[in-house]
Amino acid sequence: MVKKRYQPYKPSLDFSGLDHIVVGSGMGGITVATWLAKSGKKVAIFERHYVPGGFTHSFKRKDGFQWDVGVHYVGNMAKDSSLRGFFDFLTDGKLDWESMGEVYDVANIEGTEYVFKAGKENFKKQMTAYFPEEEKAIEAYLKLIEKTNRRASAFYFEKIFEPWLSKALGWILRKRYSKFSQRTTWDVLNEITQNQRLISVLCAQCGNYGLSPKNSSFGAHAMVIGHFLEGGYYPVGGADQICEKTLEVFTTHGGKVYINADVTEIVTENNRVKGIKLGEKFIPCKSVLSNIGVNNTFNHLLSEADRKICDFSLKNVQPASAHICLYLGLNQSSEALNLPKHNLWYYKHDGIDKIFEEATLENAPENFAYISFPSAKDPNWENKNPGTATIQAISVGNMEWFETFKDTKWMKRGDEYLVLKKNFETQMLKVLYKFFPQIEGTIVASEVSTPLSTENFTNYKSGEIYGLAHSPERFTLPFLRPKTKIKGLFLTGQDITLVGVAGAMLSGLLCATAILKFGSWKNFKEVRNKKNQFFSGKNQGTNNRL
Repeated sequence: MVKKRYQPYKPSLDFSGLDHIVVGSGMGGITVATWLAKSGKKVAIFERHYVPGGFTHSFKRKDGFQWDVGVHYVGNMAKDSSLRGFFDFLTDGKLDWESMGEVYDVANIEGTEYVFKAGKENFKKQMTAYFPEEEKAIEAYLKLIEKTNRRASAFYFEKIFEPWLSKALGWILRKRYSKFSQRTTWDVLNEITQNQRLISVLCAQCGNYGLSPKNSSFGAHAMVIGHFLEGGYYPVGGADQICEKTLEVFTTHGGKVYINADVTEIVTENNRVKGIKLGEKFIPCKSVLSNIGVNNTFNHLLSEADRKICDFSLKNVQPASAHICLYLGLNQSSEALNLPKHNLWYYKHDGIDKIFEEATLENAPENFAYISFPSAKDPNWENKNPGTATIQAISVGNMEWFETFKDTKWMKRGDEYLVLKKNFETQMLKVLYKFFPQIEGTIVASEVSTPLSTENFTNYKSGEIYGLAHSPERFTLPFLRPKTKIKGLFLTGQDITLVGVAGAMLSGLLCATAILKFGSWKNFKEVRNKKNQFFSGKNQGTNNRL
C-alpha cells in the first residue's frame, strides 16, 4: 500500500472540524468520501479492519502470493463507458483496466460447456448456436434485460428524491420497475422459454448476485447480466488497486483514513446526528455516512428509538448467501500452465436451485464451483511474481455449518475447524484437477476461508458478502435510500443499490448527490471533461496506451 494513505486509530489524534465521517471503507464508502473531499469537504473514513478497501482489498502472504477477497471482474469498463469515466474521476485516471478478452465466462453444466462472449450480438449468436430452436426466446430475453435496466436506472435515481418529490412522482418510477423486480428470475425466464437447459445457462452467473433463479429478483439478475454483456475487465495490478488509487486521490484532497477503528455507536440527539463513538471516545461531525450495511448500521450502531424513526425492519428479507473459498498459489506461471483469463462456472447438473438448496459442507464443491484466475487476468502479475500463479475456487457456504465455532477467534478456532477446511480443500481440488489437470503437483500455498472469516472482517453476522439478499422483497424496502429520516445520517454501499463494485460505487454517487445536491454537478462536469480529454488525446495518464 502507498505510504501514509491510512493510519491506525488512536483516541489521542485530532479529529476536530470534520464535516463528514464515513463508517467503513468499502467501494461505496471510498466513493462518497472521495466525491465529497474533491468538493472541498473535510472527510474521515473509519475502518474496523487493519487494511482499508472492504471487498476491494487483497491479502498477501510472506511467500509473495496475493489474492482478492471480493473483486473477480468488473463489467462496462470500456474506455468510452460512463462507468469508466466515474472510475477515472475517482482515481484521477491512474487506474488501468485489462480486458479479459472475447470470452469472459464459461459455464460447464453436466459436462457440457457454454461460452459467454463479450458483446450483445456475440452473446446472441453464441447462445443461438447452442439453442438454434430458441432464437426468438434469446432475442426476447435480451430485449427484456434492456427494458428492465432502463426502468432500473429511473428506480435508483429516484432514491435521491426529496420526500415530497418521491411522494408526488417517485411512486410511478417504483411501480414501473416493480413489474420486473417483484418477480423471480425463474418466473420471468419460464415465460420466455420452456427449455430448462437454456434457463440454466442464462442463470449460470447467478453467483454474481448470490441467489438461485427461484429466489432471486429478476431486476437484480437483469442488472448484473447487463453489466457484463460487453465483457469483463480486471484492475491492472490486482483488485486492491481500486482502493489504493482512489484513496490516493482522497488523501491528496485532505481526507483521512483510520484503520483498526471499530465504531461502536452513531450518536444522535433530537433526531440529529452528533457524531460517533469508538468505545468511550466521542468524535463530533456534521454527518455520518454508513457503509457497513443496513443491518449493522441500524441494529448495532443506532438505538431502538432511532430504528423506529427510520421505520427499519428486515422482517421479510434475509441476508445474502455466504461462501467458502480455496486460495491457491502455484510455482509455475499462468502462461506455462495455460490458465485462462475467463472464469469457470461449474454445475454438476442443471438444477441450480436444487444445488443451492441441498448444499452441505461435504457436497458443495462436488456440485458447484466458481473458479477464477487472478494472475492470468493481471498483466502485471508476472513482472512482480515471476514463475508463479494464483487460483481462487469458491462454492456455496452456510454459517450454520460452522455454528460450533461461532464463539472462537480468528486463527484460533482449533483442530476440528482446520479439519473441516482441509476436507473442503480436498473436495475442491478434485474439481480443479478435473478441469485443469496440469496444475497437479504445482501447488505450494493454500488457504481456505469460511463464512466465519467473512464475519470476522466485515461484521456481517451470517458471513454474507452481498449484504441483503437480492430477492423481490428487497426492492420494496422504503429505507434503502441514501438519506434517512435522521438528520445527518446517510447510507451508502451495496444495500442501497446493488451488489458488486459498480453497484457500490453507484450508491456512493447517489449518497454524495443527496448531500451536495446541486453542488455535485461540478464533479459531474469534471467526469465529462475527463472523458472528452481522453478522446481528444489530451489525457497524459496511463490510459493513453489502452
